[in-house]
Amino acid sequence: MFAHFLSQRIVRPLNRFVAYTSRIAPGNFTPIIPTRRYRDEFTDLAVALNQMSKDLQEQQTILVETHKLRALGTLTAGVAHELNNPVNNILLTAQLLKEDYHDLPDSERLEMVDDVVDQAERCERIVSNLLDFARESEASIQPLDLGGLVQETVKLAQNQIRLTGVKLEVGVQNNLPRIHGDAKQLVQVFLNLLLNALDATPRDGRIEMSAESNGDERFVSVRVSDTGRGIPPHLLASIFDPFFTTKHRGDGKSGGTGLGLSVSQGIVARHGGTITVTSAVGFGSIFTVHLPVTTIPARL
Repeated sequence: MFAHFLSQRIVRPLNRFVAYTSRIAPGNFTPIIPTRRYRDEFTDLAVALNQMSKDLQEQQTILVETHKLRALGTLTAGVAHELNNPVNNILLTAQLLKEDYHDLPDSERLEMVDDVVDQAERCERIVSNLLDFARESEASIQPLDLGGLVQETVKLAQNQIRLTGVKLEVGVQNNLPRIHGDAKQLVQVFLNLLLNALDATPRDGRIEMSAESNGDERFVSVRVSDTGRGIPPHLLASIFDPFFTTKHRGDGKSGGTGLGLSVSQGIVARHGGTITVTSAVGFGSIFTVHLPVTTIPARL
């Protein structure tokens, strides 16, 4: 009799509160509805938990808004920094050309004009990449042969491959299941990864690009590995951030816009996939795109 009373009055309410607290952890802040007609210690506990849930929800909202503002500030600062350099170069070159135009030989004038054009094209690339990063354009979804996309990517990069002198090995697993997606967007992702690998790999280096299953029948993968300089561990967490780049020109300045991987990550995410990376300094990097196998076109 006493055991039944204990179970009804104490054990069952405790189990109920255990369930309440376990749902708060993942972010479910639904208020607890009292189950008793009279107020007792468990009612007081429910009121306290409801107040705690309300406070946690408010703090979470503040954190989300703070994160958004910080991200916006980082993006704005990145845009200003990336555009400031080429715009300054255009301005200085144009001023010099205006001041010394009559004293300069035609060859130097042409060289300065070419420099202005190069810097203007760099501005155009920055703005174009930024628009790709911010815009979720409507995708043309269709069944795709992943191996065919890899082969198309390699064809687009043939000139860069020949110029760098890097050895490229391509492997496509037989009978890969089809995926659904936008062919142009996915080729853009694979091409960006391949060009990044070419930039990081020395002339006598090697790059492997493959399309294969990854042990999970729900996904297929495209893997790009290189024998380049690798990425330091403290930088790995930042490589997908907008305007973060590890590329550098010979003059020590940044050689990339830092939006390629950010855009690629967004495209892959909209296809229901992920991009993973492993890297070791002096040994190279491996970027892997995991894409879901679908039998019905997904709505991106």
